[in-house]
Amino acid sequence: MRHSSLTTIGWLCLLASTVLLSRTGAEEPEEGRAAQLRRDMSTSRRVGYLRRRADSDSDQEVFVLKDVYEKATYQIIAAPGLELAAFVDRYVSLHGATEEGGGENRPRFAAERVTALDDQKPVTARATNVRPAAFEAAAGARPIKPPGELNDIRVAALTDGLPAPSEVLSQPPMSIEIDTTPDDYVVEPPVTGFDWLRPPATRSNGLGGRSWVRAEYLLWLTDSLRTPALVTTSPTATAQPMAGVLGEAGTSVLYGLGSINNDPHSGLRLRGGFWWDEASKIGIEAEYFALDEQSSQYQATSTGDPIIARPFFDIVNGQESADLVAFPNVIRGSIQATALTNLQSGGLWMRFDPHGTGSPCEARSGRKLDWVLGYRYMKLEDDIGIRDDLVSLDTANPGSFINEDGFTTDNKFHGVEVGAVYEADRGPLFIEALSKIAVGNNHQVANITGSSEITQLGMTTTFPGGVLAQRTNIGRYSRDELALIPQLGVTLGWRVTRRFTLTAGYTLVYFSNVVRAGDQISTDVNPNLFPVEAIPFSGALRPEFAWRESDFWAQGLTFGGDFRW
Repeated sequence: MRHSSLTTIGWLCLLASTVLLSRTGAEEPEEGRAAQLRRDMSTSRRVGYLRRRADSDSDQEVFVLKDVYEKATYQIIAAPGLELAAFVDRYVSLHGATEEGGGENRPRFAAERVTALDDQKPVTARATNVRPAAFEAAAGARPIKPPGELNDIRVAALTDGLPAPSEVLSQPPMSIEIDTTPDDYVVEPPVTGFDWLRPPATRSNGLGGRSWVRAEYLLWLTDSLRTPALVTTSPTATAQPMAGVLGEAGTSVLYGLGSINNDPHSGLRLRGGFWWDEASKIGIEAEYFALDEQSSQYQATSTGDPIIARPFFDIVNGQESADLVAFPNVIRGSIQATALTNLQSGGLWMRFDPHGTGSPCEARSGRKLDWVLGYRYMKLEDDIGIRDDLVSLDTANPGSFINEDGFTTDNKFHGVEVGAVYEADRGPLFIEALSKIAVGNNHQVANITGSSEITQLGMTTTFPGGVLAQRTNIGRYSRDELALIPQLGVTLGWRVTRRFTLTAGYTLVYFSNVVRAGDQISTDVNPNLFPVEAIPFSGALRPEFAWRESDFWAQGLTFGGDFRW
């Protein structure tokens, strides 16, 4: 649909240019009465945007107007009783006479009457000598006389010496209104490029303004963090060898084996930039957004009832097993598992419009399409930590134990971002749609830690390795991978004041080839590694570290405000 609209607009622009060239070529050799009329009026008429200018040499207001046809700027001298203040920043027609000797080599124009050629706001009651937006007939033009007889009505146009065809009427005489406005004078604003002093409703590039800043509240969902089963329980009467073991009757998962950190959460996004030129062809824009830290936590304490365990797969015996945290008359303890996720991103890019805002079709439609090229940064972090604090209830083997496992991943993306931003406005309504994709390097880091503290007879000894983190997979691992970050977004706005607009929208961000903390957890364990490690050691070195990649997405609603100046 968008491609079809752009194609239609392009054909209309080509048709308008062809017609304009054909009219220009036709006027040069023929030199018709319309061209003569325009030259006659050029000395007494000025059309353009009226501006107010500070004058340090006088306390009076100084008005200037750039004629859209001659491309010359005139200093306006108002006739007594003619107040121009109500027409500042409006598209007007001035009637008067040209004078020489204006300040700063600027010609002067003595204005006797003023006509508003736009409908942006009502003219104040203080304005004087306001007449309808129509031009008077040139001096010497042949007046139109009412017909003497109904069967001989002849109507002649001011710019054409030939009479209109005769026409027989069978009805009573009717009044005839003649529009004497030359075809070359248009009521709508001319295409002269973007002017940031122009009122917002006359702008052709969305919200307008040469500088802008937008702050938005984010309410987003993110891709969940997936983990294996980390904490389990069993009915109290379960035998010790089967307690907390996955697959056994009555065993249930208390934490893990699913998706965590997938609830809606808040964030903030800031955007700002400015245009280098008044035509809004080249600009700079920056963005930063961050979601608040997502966290999920599980903790429990038991004296043995209920049963609490940490499941794993025993590769020595080839079966599911579990390390007990609480079991009646054997061990009591507490366990705490925490999962954290952080996402933030920023970018800096150039916005440019190779066609500018100067095309007739674009200026009248209120639409603008910019290309973007720049830099994108994104960071995604996960952290999963498990700690159990145990006390033996077996009098033959007294002591206490603290086991800790930690799995952390970090993804840092740096790349080039390209895309397009489309803007359109109609009155107070505004819409912005963007489509971008970033291509670059993702520096992946996985860090695995584990330790055990064993206290017996008042002496504490620390060993490397906990339950799922052992000396076989503990360490810091890093590598670089190619990644893509596509981004889609749409924003709707409602202009509250000339500079401030309320916004609401939707954003989707995708991050390929990332490492997540839950994917780096392996439950294949050789129990001979549990502290104190068996001597002599036997069996495979498990758990073993292996890179496991996945993709990540974030999406949700945005609410905020846009301020432009």
